[in-house]
Amino acid sequence: MTDLIERYIHQVGRYLPRGERAEIEAELRSLIQDKLDDRYTGAPSPEAVASVLAELGYPHQMAASYGGGQYLIGPELYPSLMIVLRHGWLVVPAAVLFLNAFGALISAQPRPLLAWLLETVFGIGQAVFIFSAVVVLIFVVIQRSGVALSPEKPFDPSTLPEVDDPRLVERFEATFGIAFGTFITLLLLYFLSVGGLTLRFPLSDPSDVLPVPRLWLALLILVSAAIIILYVVVLRRNRWSVALWLLDTVLETFGVICMYFVLYKPLLEPILAALPWLANVPFIHNSPEIIAVLTALSTLTVKGSKLIGLWRASSNPPSFTPTEKN
Repeated sequence: MTDLIERYIHQVGRYLPRGERAEIEAELRSLIQDKLDDRYTGAPSPEAVASVLAELGYPHQMAASYGGGQYLIGPELYPSLMIVLRHGWLVVPAAVLFLNAFGALISAQPRPLLAWLLETVFGIGQAVFIFSAVVVLIFVVIQRSGVALSPEKPFDPSTLPEVDDPRLVERFEATFGIAFGTFITLLLLYFLSVGGLTLRFPLSDPSDVLPVPRLWLALLILVSAAIIILYVVVLRRNRWSVALWLLDTVLETFGVICMYFVLYKPLLEPILAALPWLANVPFIHNSPEIIAVLTALSTLTVKGSKLIGLWRASSNPPSFTPTEKN
């Protein structure tokens, strides 16, 4: 069993649900070994391993073949679709619950607990439905766009990255970003349609609306949509580049600036009105600026450290040649 086989199996596993990953990886490892044993005697050469892996095809295609004929969107996109939906079905209810709880906390008119619970459950169901419909629509558009979802050239195992290559896309991070970003974008579009912020759900009843600058709100929507598109691109490429990481850093940093004008600053006054004792807390009146600066610094620090790793990996890319020995 060579390192190249493990690299291939690792890539296939990145497209599989966590609960099924270990079993399918073991099955795939056995399949590859059986093919090698049937064709070659003794220890297989790197050329033999590369030949077998090339026949199996691209890792995402192999992962889709274990889907049992699930063609909701298509075998190339279906694994990514389900990963986004699964994470979204966790993120969206939690976000709606938090928003409703926070809204009840700062509301000047307390609501009966039963009414709040029913409203929250209805809001969660409505948000999950809208989120799911929009995500499926996005993937349908990608499917029907005519963009090649699989490279036309034959799969070359020598292009498989190392398991710890910093350029690899963390699929959980990317799919979480798409799922959460889609929910946030929908929420921001709703805010734009009603003219400001509201922490009341269901969506059909915005109740009290806190006005915010519409220009900054529109810019935040554009940033959020751009980040979603960026994460879809890197998820399909399965690899970050220095340019794409820089673009992500710029978008997230500018998003922090937008959040200052759309969220941090407008929310300070109603929070102080609902909780007047907070006015005595030191620096509370400068909290929007402090939060924005700390968030921006945190973003730049995390992104900068990853950028250094990407730069080094791009300068010294890993390579594999058929003459390489185990």
